[in-house]
Amino acid sequence: MTLDGLASPDETLRRGARHLAELHPHFDPRLVERMVFESHATLARGARIRTHLPALALKFAADRLQALEVAEGRRGDGPLRILVESIRNDGISQMAAAFLNALGGGRVEALSAAINPADEVLRTVVDVMEEDGVPLTESYPKPVTDDVARAADVIITMLIEHPFDVAPHQQVLDWPFDDPAGLSTDEVRRIRDRVRRQVQEYLDGLEA
Repeated sequence: MTLDGLASPDETLRRGARHLAELHPHFDPRLVERMVFESHATLARGARIRTHLPALALKFAADRLQALEVAEGRRGDGPLRILVESIRNDGISQMAAAFLNALGGGRVEALSAAINPADEVLRTVVDVMEEDGVPLTESYPKPVTDDVARAADVIITMLIEHPFDVAPHQQVLDWPFDDPAGLSTDEVRRIRDRVRRQVQEYLDGLEA
């Protein structure tokens, strides 16, 4: 069924699920499709902005499938997997994950998530990160899920406590920062610069 000549959300999700199943042939295609629709339902819960939900759900499902591969030992050795958690995943955790990926030189692979995700990333955060040459083009708020949390080697909490049990191999770090919500652009720039310094110090420590 189409709406005004466009594929319905369900058709988009099923088509995306088939593509993800091809990329992850060791997973049952039914499991992949179920995860895609579950990811869509999770992001849609309480969301006011729904225009790009199918595309975001497919990205979210892809992250979760990758996490399952790690948990099942299918990915082998690779970059250090870091999960950055915050309250809404609309600002501070987005900054930290973006800097970790941009400055890590392939040594780390960072995702960010939230206890209670916002509808979108704060405009001031998007703007100041763009100024600094680390755009948040494909970033979006998403919830912390057990599968993604289990796959992390390092969990960085920012203004929250980690909501799941911590596995013996996992390291949990608390990075205290101000919440950029409601602050002026100059104040958000100062937070951005502090986050960049914190990330660089952390990455420098990995080399020691």
